Amino acid sequence: MKAMNVNRTPIVVTAGSNYLDIDAYACCVAMKELLTLKGECAVACSGAVTNYSVCDSLVEEGQILTALPEDIHSEEARYIIVDVSDPDYIKGAAPLGRVSEVYDHHVGFEAYWQERIGEGARIEFIGAAATLIYREWKKAGLERQMTRPTARLLMAAILDNTLDLTSSNTTEEDREAFAALCRQAGEDDTFRATYFSEVQKNVEADLQNALKNDIKRIGDHPVLPAYVAQLCVWDAEGMLEKLPSIRAWLDGLAGGWMLNLIDINRRCSYFVCDGRECQARLGEIFGIRFEDGVAKSDKPYLRKQILKMC
Repeated sequence: MKAMNVNRTPIVVTAGSNYLDIDAYACCVAMKELLTLKGECAVACSGAVTNYSVCDSLVEEGQILTALPEDIHSEEARYIIVDVSDPDYIKGAAPLGRVSEVYDHHVGFEAYWQERIGEGARIEFIGAAATLIYREWKKAGLERQMTRPTARLLMAAILDNTLDLTSSNTTEEDREAFAALCRQAGEDDTFRATYFSEVQKNVEADLQNALKNDIKRIGDHPVLPAYVAQLCVWDAEGMLEKLPSIRAWLDGLAGGWMLNLIDINRRCSYFVCDGRECQARLGEIFGIRFEDGVAKSDKPYLRKQILKMC
């Protein structure tokens, strides 16, 4: 049953200005669908490109607009931001003064947003922003009205951001949300392998852009080089064979680089780094040994975990 809402101020749901990964994409779609069910005038909109984690089998045409409709003006709408809270990554996508809610699992900017929007800031350490959005569906008591495409998007987002529910940032709420979404979508355990295998095909089809769209500049760091790229695939062996090409593309980056290549099937990460000093420090921190610039960890790590540990 739809809740009546007399506030017809348009709401724009969007994410960061750089690119949309599966978490940002799913959150935009799911939040827009929830708001519409609640009687709000809402659109999901982003001009950012999607990265390799957003698979064709999951998306539908028109789920996220690339520009605002003519009848919605940015200076009159209010904005809900998902999967990002760093103002520098938001200001290119939304007027900061029009933001009313922020949902993010990347901590660090809680005080900034709490000072500006109070309880509208939902920023906390959790596996996926998608879990925070599913929480809003549960609060509204509308989770059983969620469409199957939206449930599948949120499932993929949780898997991608928790490394198949194995990473240390995975919470019990992430696991419960994933299980509930599986039931809602009518999916079973085969969804995991199917999703990550499709992600791998996306990476292999356009490896250079996959790297470009998932690389983070971290600047001056005591351990890590200036750029940290990340690829998450089902089976990393094929990617390791492409290291000469990967090195050729990344070697031009000023300040050096490393690649975190996540193998979901083997539940490990391969760190690729050619700087001897960086190799030594990573070896000490993670208990790994580099051979020909590659070291295998005993479990998978997300880039943000690597940054936190270093």
